[in-house]
Amino acid sequence: MILGAGPAGLACAYELSRRGIPSIVADKNTRVGGLLRTLEFDGFLFDIGGHRFLSKNQEVNALWNQILGGDLLRVKRKSRILYRGNFFEYPLKPLNTLRGLGLVETARCLASYTAAKLSDSPPLNTFESAMTHRFGKRLFEIFFKTYTEKVWGISCAELSSDWASQRIQNLSLPRAVLKAILPSQSGGIKTLSDEFLYPVTGPGLFCDRLKDETETLGVDYRLGHEALEIRHDNDHIREIIFDANGKHETITADRFFSSIPLPLFVGKLRPEPPAEVLHAAQRLAFRSFLVVYLVFDIPHIFSDNWLYIHSPGVKMGRIQNYKNWSPAMVPDPSQTSLGAEYFVNQGDETWNLPDEALIRLALEELEKVRFPLKTHFLKGWVVRIPNAYPVYNAGYRESLSLLRGYLAHFKNLQVVGRAGLFRYNNSDHAILTGLYAARNLLGENHDLWAVDVDGPDT
Repeated sequence: MILGAGPAGLACAYELSRRGIPSIVADKNTRVGGLLRTLEFDGFLFDIGGHRFLSKNQEVNALWNQILGGDLLRVKRKSRILYRGNFFEYPLKPLNTLRGLGLVETARCLASYTAAKLSDSPPLNTFESAMTHRFGKRLFEIFFKTYTEKVWGISCAELSSDWASQRIQNLSLPRAVLKAILPSQSGGIKTLSDEFLYPVTGPGLFCDRLKDETETLGVDYRLGHEALEIRHDNDHIREIIFDANGKHETITADRFFSSIPLPLFVGKLRPEPPAEVLHAAQRLAFRSFLVVYLVFDIPHIFSDNWLYIHSPGVKMGRIQNYKNWSPAMVPDPSQTSLGAEYFVNQGDETWNLPDEALIRLALEELEKVRFPLKTHFLKGWVVRIPNAYPVYNAGYRESLSLLRGYLAHFKNLQVVGRAGLFRYNNSDHAILTGLYAARNLLGENHDLWAVDVDGPDT
């Protein structure tokens, strides 16, 4: 039994099915793919957040190529940061950055960087302290602070440094400059990659094809099934009670895999876990996400795949330009579709705005950041995604450790994927945890909590 049909759950089902082991995959959504699914409105295709198919893991790369074949495009990356009315190439390029900042601000940044390198290292346990030490205070404030606080909704001083070490990896100012001058010397840092692969009709194509292939091998998909209770007996999960389109359905199994958000999984356990376990689950927070999809009757707006909006005067965090990922995402080349992305908390003021108000907000904020497009606007839609990003706030490690210890007592359970492991990582990581979980069932011994797609053995 696999709970969740995102990339981790699909990969797990794929690996089990090709080894001749039947499985049931249940998901509350009516489409597979989770955050990796492609949405369609009036013939326009939309990616939920923009998903580059980019990995250092050769097994994941081979799977993408096997499933997608000639429908996997090679895309040249272009992305920029918008800050104080200026565009900065990202990855940073020295001359472009110098022009955007000016000589005085550049001198301040270099002095700040030098001071950070010469000073004694403070405790680097927060994102702010880690990035200030790595880049200097001025560059941290310009290129990281505002955007990061938009994403997480908390101060950088409250965000664990794990976010820097996991997602920004080994990026440093010298490496960023080295990449700009000598691209072959960047050391393969994913953050600095200048090209990526992308399915011709968006990432959902991979998920849909994986579903089709596994269905022919006997995988039973139960979509529109939301888990209500996960019943266990001491050290074994026994069955899951689902709401299946308004009706209750019970599914029993010998082995269980889960990629749903870890705190939600723990909260659905019956009998309930001990109080300290429930409290630990409640302390693990997720950031939610909404996208305002907009269509304009204009063939070209900007040439980037996406823009980072660091300007503090707007709530918008990123803008996706889908036809620059793949021309097939837009049915009419004379039109352009954008995704205005907002990082929110489920139930907050922005989350609760009516769709019409969110569309107006996005159009107004686009105008504030140099894109006056109201007269070209044709139509728009809003999609809300709860529990999108695990938040590495202060104390999350202790809570996660307690939950890991508790779940380890279940002999027939494995948790996988971003939400299931409470680890903010990319889809290649989720896929690999799904593959490894299936192989654990077959006798291998992979520590899913330690999977690292960017490690030296990949």
